[in-house]
Amino acid sequence: MGDLGKNLRAARKKLDLTQEEVAQRSGVEQGEVSRIERGLRDPQVSTMEKLAAAVEVPPGRLFD
Repeated sequence: MGDLGKNLRAARKKLDLTQEEVAQRSGVEQGEVSRIERGLRDPQVSTMEKLAAAVEVPPGRLFD
């Protein structure tokens, strides 16, 4: 899951968004966004779909 977190962080930073802004856009709590980015959490597919939409990338791109 480490690459997933790194990819999410990179996509977020590319849009110049904070974790809080991603949380607001996705409906996922900011703490959860942080844990996913740090590789501490293995998110559900539905959560990843919401986060991918929030950072404007296809969900599969977060796994590349």
